[in-house]
Amino acid sequence: MAYRHYTKCISVGNHIGKQYAQVIIAAAVVALPLILVGVVAGPAVLLVALAAILAYCRWWLYDRLVCLGGDECAVGWLLKIDPPQEKSGLDRFDTDYSLNLVPGNVFEFTPQAEAEKIQPFGRLLANTPTIKNAGLDWQGLEARQWANDDPTAVLHCEFEGAGVYDLMIACLAAIPVATAAAVACAIPFFGWIACAILTVIAAAIVIVGGIVGILDTANPTDVDENLGDLHVNDPTRRGADILFVKGTWVYDSAHEGWNEIHPIKHCQKIGTWNGSWNESSVPDGSSDRWCEAVDSAGSPLTVAAQQDPENQWTIHPVIDGCRRLSEPEPDPVH
Repeated sequence: MAYRHYTKCISVGNHIGKQYAQVIIAAAVVALPLILVGVVAGPAVLLVALAAILAYCRWWLYDRLVCLGGDECAVGWLLKIDPPQEKSGLDRFDTDYSLNLVPGNVFEFTPQAEAEKIQPFGRLLANTPTIKNAGLDWQGLEARQWANDDPTAVLHCEFEGAGVYDLMIACLAAIPVATAAAVACAIPFFGWIACAILTVIAAAIVIVGGIVGILDTANPTDVDENLGDLHVNDPTRRGADILFVKGTWVYDSAHEGWNEIHPIKHCQKIGTWNGSWNESSVPDGSSDRWCEAVDSAGSPLTVAAQQDPENQWTIHPVIDGCRRLSEPEPDPVH
């Protein structure tokens, strides 16, 4: 199955910055209850509320994430998951499904500053010159599986849900209706009736869009329907899934400042955490070799070779005896 992707990362030069984002977020928080107030107070209030929510949605989708250099891959064991169903309040519009991975060769309780130096994936956790030079907030991310644990440096990874995108589409659909309501309000009697009806319709569009968005949640099976349930460690601190993930490497400005894989474009289980990074926990080679293997499998040369007629078999050539026809030898020159 194809991954879902609604956000677009932006270059650091075009990023609006946290001070402007805070204004947008505050306006959106105030605007949400104004959707209902606008039904009584009139379409002008509703239009202001819609504009504020639309600005928030566009910031969330198209400005919040700063590009760090395209797609990256990583292998890590699963310390913690954050499914969208467990979120509350306004956070419910963030319907992404989040993973916190402890990347290859990093162990539990390793702090951020130390984990950044551990190869091969520590560099994905570290602040970059792009973010440093822009003066953006930076903290990195540490997480705990249990409340009393010391924190562990993690790589945050997200499967995308469509909550904010659905809300944006609803606002875009409601704005023309609310605009028509504002025009109708200037016409006595029949216009006032039309104004009231159109205002209710516009508000209903946003409310329904918001409900649809909250229910439009991400799931790891969006990427692979055979992925199944994901597992963190049991009380013995063993048993977590070791995952291979690949996706866009970005800086997320909505938090204290950290890097993440967003969205996850490829995910597969490759082992089970047994407390150490060795062949038994990561079969078929070291963790960085998985990245090389998946990159090779998806390279243009490999994909092109898969389209060759001799590779379109149903029964393997070893079984049916088929072979590629050899080129005829040229006639000897007399």
